[in-house]
Amino acid sequence: MTKIIWQLFLTYLRIGTFTIGGGYVMLAYVQREIVDKRHWMEDKEFMNMLALAQAAPGLIAVNTAIFVGWGVAHSTTIELSRRWRWLFTAACIGAAVLGAALPSIVIILLIAIYLSGFKTIPTIEAVFKGIRPAVVAIIAGTVVHLARKV
Repeated sequence: MTKIIWQLFLTYLRIGTFTIGGGYVMLAYVQREIVDKRHWMEDKEFMNMLALAQAAPGLIAVNTAIFVGWGVAHSTTIELSRRWRWLFTAACIGAAVLGAALPSIVIILLIAIYLSGFKTIPTIEAVFKGIRPAVVAIIAGTVVHLARKV
């Protein structure tokens, strides 16, 4: 039982670590790992899961991790009572989501730690001061565009 949870965590940790470019970039790697290599899902199940993950609110990487964790937990033939089945399902989902999100969290944390040291450099400070109005303009433009459509 714990072996499956660790496999989910390590699989998604590897996927999250080595795919750069967002959730849609990692989908081919997820399919190769989940369907082809581990045989946790069939192709049709994966396509259905992908459709649900795209329709659900949130990040596609996290949504696929949730659905894969749930699917793996429910396809496992381990005999468990109802209470333990729910705990096992929650652990599988949590392991997949944590594995998918942890690399990004660590990278962002490292950038934040080391970026604070660069803020005192006058050139970097000027760049960030120049970016602020651009960000405000982009957000304002989006609000105006959406308001016109409403």
